Amino acid sequence: MSGADLSSTVKLAYRALRLVAKGASERSAIQQLATSDPNLANVKRESLDLVLTTLRNQDVLDRIVQDALPNEILAAKTLLLFRLATQLLMKAHGKDDVRRTERSLRNITPVEYLPSLEILLGSVLGHDPYRIPSTATDAERVALETHHPALWVEYCFRLLGRSEAIKLLSTDSRPRYIRVNPLMNRGRTTLPAQAKRLAGKLTRVPSDPGVYLLNGSPSQFSAFFSQGLFQMQDFASYLAVKAGGPEPGETVLDLCAAPGAKTATLAQFMKNRGKIVSVDYSQIRMEAWRRETSRLGVKIAEAVIGDAARLAVHGAFDLIIIDPPCTGTGVFDRNPRMKWHLSPKSLERYASLQQQFMDAATPLVAEEGRILYCTCSVAVEENEQVVSTFLKSHPEFETRPILEEYGSPGLKGLTDCRRLFPHRDFTAGYFISRMQRVN
Repeated sequence: MSGADLSSTVKLAYRALRLVAKGASERSAIQQLATSDPNLANVKRESLDLVLTTLRNQDVLDRIVQDALPNEILAAKTLLLFRLATQLLMKAHGKDDVRRTERSLRNITPVEYLPSLEILLGSVLGHDPYRIPSTATDAERVALETHHPALWVEYCFRLLGRSEAIKLLSTDSRPRYIRVNPLMNRGRTTLPAQAKRLAGKLTRVPSDPGVYLLNGSPSQFSAFFSQGLFQMQDFASYLAVKAGGPEPGETVLDLCAAPGAKTATLAQFMKNRGKIVSVDYSQIRMEAWRRETSRLGVKIAEAVIGDAARLAVHGAFDLIIIDPPCTGTGVFDRNPRMKWHLSPKSLERYASLQQQFMDAATPLVAEEGRILYCTCSVAVEENEQVVSTFLKSHPEFETRPILEEYGSPGLKGLTDCRRLFPHRDFTAGYFISRMQRVN
């Protein structure tokens, strides 16, 4: 990478980290900044990789900064910068690369923090970032080796056993999937004729026509994405919609619907016949929903901006999809910022919110209708526990077997439900449950 490109990458990554600290996702932060400053657009991919790596390794980076500057109380934005600086230097190769990196960092560091930066720069290269304290417990040692909070390591040990937990915690990345969009491909799930030259970049998923593993970068398919011929969607998210069994002509309520992947998948299963009401609390997120559903040719969905816990929606729905906010423990590989905010209180808070969404949706389920509940979490509190509580308070619903050829049965006796794990199933970590109204 040239010196100019490195400087642009560092600048974009630092600005993005500051937005992420305020609540933005890693990808949306990069996209927003690159859109506002076209000079940074050509380093989006490199900057995103740097942001994700910095967030993923945050525990080790904080230890190095603390060791180098033990008596300094750093402002939040300065700590972000010093984490970024440490990550860059740890990956620098050769003297020239180190010099370019140091020069780029000095250019974006406020003058009052330059002396501290110089101390840090002098400390990083001689530091062993993976030194394990002799007093560390087994869980703390695994936490440092896999870059996770120790409390999450201990949780996974209890949930899966030590050996299986380490496999889950050590999963750095999972495959990307794309699907042919029949709504823009004459109703077909076969590869569009104009895309067949790229067939070698795809590996077909035998169980599901039109679903492919993507080999390499999505950018090679950018022209086909812009035409709506393909949809990027994790396989687990697709399977959640499939488990709901949407049919043409049905009326469907899609809660927490933005940015639109599940709405589009519903419309594809329904062949654009019927009705989908998509609800999300955020006007900004629903703007992304509108762009995505328009790109993919969805004709039967309407957007409602509102609170899924206090639904201002009326009618009876054959299917209600509830994909609520969660801790994201199944997608730490792509959203590493989330793991550093995990706590028992956050699990409790999300589980309470998820329960509210379930209860609010219940009166809207038609006779013999169904609820499809799913999360991108592997925590029992957000999954089996929520479903068990719901079934106890709503005896008119029963779980139904789903997706028996995929994943693993649910825990705590809920064997009709399904779990998917990154290290076993090469998808996001996911929980899926279908509940039928039986009256």
